[in-house]
Amino acid sequence: MSAHTLPAVVVVDTVEDLTPEWLTAALRSRGTLAPGTEVAAADSEVIGTGQLGHVVRTTLRYAGDGAGPSSVVVKLPSEDPGSRQLGAAMGVYEAEVHFYEQVAPRLTGRVPDLYHAAVDPATGRFTLVIEDVGASTVPGDMLAGCTPDRAALAIGELVGLQAPIWNDPELIRLPWLDIARTRMLFAQVPQCIELFRERFAHRLDPEHLALVEQLAPLAPVVTDAVWKPPFVVAHGDYRLDNMMFGITAADPPIVVLDWQGARLAPPLLDAAIFLTTALDPGLRGELERDLLGQYLDDLKTAGVRGFEAQDCWESYRACSLYPFLLTVAVSVTISRTERGDQMWTRMLTGAADLVLTTGAAKLVGRG
Repeated sequence: MSAHTLPAVVVVDTVEDLTPEWLTAALRSRGTLAPGTEVAAADSEVIGTGQLGHVVRTTLRYAGDGAGPSSVVVKLPSEDPGSRQLGAAMGVYEAEVHFYEQVAPRLTGRVPDLYHAAVDPATGRFTLVIEDVGASTVPGDMLAGCTPDRAALAIGELVGLQAPIWNDPELIRLPWLDIARTRMLFAQVPQCIELFRERFAHRLDPEHLALVEQLAPLAPVVTDAVWKPPFVVAHGDYRLDNMMFGITAADPPIVVLDWQGARLAPPLLDAAIFLTTALDPGLRGELERDLLGQYLDDLKTAGVRGFEAQDCWESYRACSLYPFLLTVAVSVTISRTERGDQMWTRMLTGAADLVLTTGAAKLVGRG
């Protein structure tokens, strides 16, 4: 194989497409491989089948004395037609590619390095090749929850993911961050209530199910009611399942993965998602004020001004509506698994408790 015979770097869909030739071209596209370096062999295995896509680890061997990453992670769209169509309609594939291209280089929070990205928004086809951080980290598990120390680490990491781009007016001009996409998500919620009730009623506290029936019909007005500046690029799915934690002191303490849900949002969106999914309601109630207070202090140290304690709490309160209402729609739209149903139940339960304890329903005229 020589440089002039390399294939064009295009979107690929399957594990079988991850050939040494394609990977050589992909890794050269952003300078990860030197022009003369070639991938001689590639061994790929699926390591995660998410509800909107697949995650593949590819181990690489290079020709001759060539050097490069020993392995990479490749993200591909779901093979399920419904999930793939939803991913394209929601703009999640496009969002992740553009996040890595346009936003990640500006952040001080730790995310995987980008090696290659390509997307066709019209069809939902995309390919993302990123750094494999798995060797030096262990994954979080939303269903298992986490310790207070890891909760502090996750909330603290938001500062490096937000402060460098805090309320940057340039973000509003990026088409893939158009708030209309979030408005579209909320607009889908009312039509999903009946199916959600059928699937999850037996898993939920009656009080929480009643809250769904009260607030879900109002979901289309939530964006206009609570989506207010300052804005950041939120992860949008800031759960333990999308975090890797360092094993030793030499490893990165935390790496945040899976940016398909990236969106322009109020700053406490990710904190609301994390604290309602990683901690049981009782523990969350004990820790949240201290965690948010430290987050606010660190934002100020990072140079953010004009955002005070009351602003922080009101953003957190308003943002509790996002995981609560989006669970209703997304949980019954994407491909179904038992673990997925457990995950959605935990998210709805935690978010419902936060909505109730903060009185967030009043923000949309209820409660």
